[in-house]
Amino acid sequence: MTEPDTLRRNDIDALRVLATFLLFPFHVAMIFNPAPFYHVRNDEISVLALIFTGFVSLWHMPLFFLLAGWSAVTSLRGRGIAAFARERFTRLLVPLVVGCALFAPAIKYIELRGGQDLNHRGFFVSPEIAPTYASVIPQALPAMTPFDERFVDFLPTFFTTLDRFTWSHLWFVAYLFTLSLVWLPALARVARPPRDEAPDARNRPHGGITPTALVYAPILPLALVQIFLRPYWPGVQNLYDDWANVAYYSIFLLLGAAIASRKSFERVIHDEWRRALVLSVFALLVLLSAVLGVLKSELIVLALTAVAGWSFIVFLLGAASRLRFRASNALAYASEGSMPIYVLHQPAIVFLAVVVVRWPIGVAAKFALILVGSLALALVAYDLLVRRIRPLRFALGMKPLVRPIRPRSRTSIATTVFVLALGSAAEAATASIESPLGLWWAEGGAAQVRLEPCGHSLCGRVVWLRSPFDENGCLLRDRHNGDPALRARDILGLEIVRDLQADDGEAVEWDGGTIYDPTTGFTYSCALRLRDANRLEIRGYLGLRLLGRTVTWTRVGSEELVCRE
Repeated sequence: MTEPDTLRRNDIDALRVLATFLLFPFHVAMIFNPAPFYHVRNDEISVLALIFTGFVSLWHMPLFFLLAGWSAVTSLRGRGIAAFARERFTRLLVPLVVGCALFAPAIKYIELRGGQDLNHRGFFVSPEIAPTYASVIPQALPAMTPFDERFVDFLPTFFTTLDRFTWSHLWFVAYLFTLSLVWLPALARVARPPRDEAPDARNRPHGGITPTALVYAPILPLALVQIFLRPYWPGVQNLYDDWANVAYYSIFLLLGAAIASRKSFERVIHDEWRRALVLSVFALLVLLSAVLGVLKSELIVLALTAVAGWSFIVFLLGAASRLRFRASNALAYASEGSMPIYVLHQPAIVFLAVVVVRWPIGVAAKFALILVGSLALALVAYDLLVRRIRPLRFALGMKPLVRPIRPRSRTSIATTVFVLALGSAAEAATASIESPLGLWWAEGGAAQVRLEPCGHSLCGRVVWLRSPFDENGCLLRDRHNGDPALRARDILGLEIVRDLQADDGEAVEWDGGTIYDPTTGFTYSCALRLRDANRLEIRGYLGLRLLGRTVTWTRVGSEELVCRE
């Protein structure tokens, strides 16, 4: 995605680095976003995450495609059509295939274990988590096929069953590779050097259109795509049936090429950065009113997404040109690593998040831990492995290594450990070693209870029943409850464990809570102790622990292991 070194522009490199590293806070915030979709979902959501991700999504990926169009023109001028096409294969198709093979299966496995399934046909959720989407999607979401497989059993089906395949965040690489080849004739034509432009070209009309109007002209086709295509193709990103995204990102790709090839157009854009910022802020405020429920018109909202997105990109282009970035080792280092960091950032975030979201801490603490940890993991993997090892450079879309960066002290063991750690992190994380969080068999297999954090405490809810109906064929109700007003509650979905607190800050023994028995209507004091990763002991008692009984729950999915033990 880069141009020949002799034609490098520091402001364009800086924008590419900004877009790449912005992926970290953006995708970490998606974990706490009430709107779908992300592979890992925190139980406690944040409106601030919704606003932040909504703002960034208006211009972030369009900026990637615009910068790719800009780079395509400079690359075509320096290499020619044939060399450019070969470069697309080595710099885009190779990391796409490698990323899908190494990282996508584990990401998809975590997604399915979390009760979500975004595949080429649409978005499906499990009945247990479907209610969490009610605030953002009023209509019912289709139910996904129940999933409770081991990673080793799931892995072959990822490559043989289309419904289970995902390219996750690598959809951008797939789209950019495809659109670059589809639009190659147009890009090559735009890349032809124009005739010498007069010094006052920025002040001359372009076919009767004033320069200022020319800057904002792209809003019209972008708004038309949003209004007429987006309602029918909201964005599954399957490439073959995603016409709104294909059209929208194609426009930005071609706009980037036009800006790179017509310096007068670029100068006018740079001059408009202040007005563009004002227009973008105005559009964003109106869109915020829609989020708050003030604005109800879907037509206006869709049109304003194009206004806000394009105007903010114009602002970024102008602001970057005025900051006068100087060539530096830091900028060159970060720019060179754009593609590897893009490939690595998502698995780093997902593999950390699937563990951290289960901890009984607040949203801000989880966000900070995941953000810092994933950024560190991705940078260490890039700097110590990918950047220094020739096969890994090629696999993740980097240029060949001209000379060794450091003395040859690296070992194949380090590479093997890194790859195996990423490949197995999904199953290791979902095992919840020494954590009571997760899905458990209760009442000898008659019910499944999900233990989950509730603020700083631990709660448990019935999510499955072997026999969910009574003798009359009706759903089981809480008919034994001592409070007549509560006897109409469904047993399925009922919270039966409440307010358990970790003893001395440890997550092995929990106490101070209650457990409710729907078969009798009685509530008992409750204590919990983990015997190991797959078994826990729950004791219900009255007043004193001596006056009670202890039952053992088994983690769902560990039945064969527990039986062998």
